[in-house]
Order: sequence, then C-alpha cells, then structure tokens
Amino acid sequence: MNTVRTQYARPEPLMDSPAPPRGDGGPSPRFADAVAFEWIKARSIRSTWWTLAAAACITIGIGVLGGDKALPPDDTANVLGKILVGLSLGQVAVCLFGVLTATSEYGTGSIRSTFTAVPDRMRLLAAKALVVFTVSLVAGTAIVFATFAAGTLALNPGVEVPSLSDGAVLRALLGGGCYLALLGVFSLALGLVLRASAGGITAAVSITFILPTVFQMLGQDGETLRKWWPTEAGQQILKVTPSSTDLAPVPGLGYFAVATVLALACAMVLTNRRDA
Repeated sequence: MNTVRTQYARPEPLMDSPAPPRGDGGPSPRFADAVAFEWIKARSIRSTWWTLAAAACITIGIGVLGGDKALPPDDTANVLGKILVGLSLGQVAVCLFGVLTATSEYGTGSIRSTFTAVPDRMRLLAAKALVVFTVSLVAGTAIVFATFAAGTLALNPGVEVPSLSDGAVLRALLGGGCYLALLGVFSLALGLVLRASAGGITAAVSITFILPTVFQMLGQDGETLRKWWPTEAGQQILKVTPSSTDLAPVPGLGYFAVATVLALACAMVLTNRRDA
C-alpha cells in the first residue's frame, strides 16, 4: 500500500518556477506585423472611406468651379491656384481621417486590445503613423491630380492651361499629396494626445482652418504668425510662384514636416506614459 500511495502522490509545486510572461507568452510582434495589423484596422473602419471620399468630393468639386472662374488674362500660377482652391476645405476631411484613426479606438475601448496585441507602444504608434502617412499620401496625391484634371477640363476657351511639363506645376501637384500625407500624421498626433474625437477634430479644424483665417484679420502681426504657422508653411508647396512674404515652397513643406515629427514624438511619449 505504501508503494501505491507513493506512486500516485501529487507532485509538489515548483516554488522557484518563473512567472509566465504577459500576454500569451509568444514573441513580440515585429514592426511589419504591427503595420499589417494597423492596415487591417484602417481599411475596415468606415470612417476611413467616408473621410477620404469627402476630401475628394470637396476638393474636386470646388476645383471644377475654380477652373470655370479662371479668366484669359490669368497666368499659370493664378489658374492653378483657382483649381486647387478647394484643398483648403478638403484638407479638413483628411484631418478627420487622422484624428479618428486614433480616437475611434479610445471611444470603443478597443485600444486596450490593441496594446495587448502589440505591447511595444512605440512600435505600435510608429506603425499606425506609417499607415496613416501612406494612405494619406496615396489618396491625397490621387485627389490633387484628379482635381487638376477636372479643373483644366472646366477651363474656358482662351485660358492658359497649366502643363505638367512645367517643373513648378508638377512640384506643386506632387507636393500637395505630400502635404496631405503630413497633415494626416499631424492630425493623428492630435488624436493621440487628446484621446477624444470631438476634442481632436476641434483642434485639427482650428489649427488648419480657423486660426489661419483669424491671422489674416490681425494685420502685420497676423501675417508674421501665418508665415510661421506649420500648416500655412506647408501649403506653400502648392504655389507655382513663391510669395515674397511667405516661406519658399520646399522649405515651407520641410518646416511642416519637422513640426509633424515633433508633434508625433510628443504624442508617442504621452501615450507610452499614460494608461490605456
């Protein structure tokens, strides 16, 4: 009997065994896995599609109206400016896309599952920023070129048609797509900092649209503020002929890129320190 009891006795627990790791104990997802994870979420959220569709409809629609208003005395710079005038409103929809990419998860509480799936928050946010930048770049470039095509078709007889063979025109169109891509990431950073859709959208619209309009009412002081305002500096890339009172097109876009990187870095630090 003693032999039987010894054979079927329950083993003593190993007190020195290490605690199981957090999560499922598997390897930490790679950056490519995090990017794929964020891309699946971005394309499955309805707000991604309706915000980008709104940006296209607003920009192209106003571009057609602007092209129709161009007059024969207008030069290339004025004609292109009238065609792309709708971008100042269309960019608001891109802001919504960037903000909602961050805040929709906080609103539903799914951000906790996201942080569990990818515990390295810096890696996760870098992947999210890359997805937002890529989607905004592709969609933004397509919107700008579609607006250019539609606007030129709406030009009246005798109006000079901007040519893509003109380096300044091509730079403005490609730069417009880059500007919208940076704007998407900038808005993402605002969403990560504020973590609320209403607050993020209000901040984004104020920064990109309302405050620059207020600056125009402040006279000389307002012009100085507008010159160094990040989004206004970035929009200089859309101008064929640089303004003497504003930053040059390429440096202006570079200035906005630096501001976007700094905003994203601050958002990443805050998100890494705060609870979900």
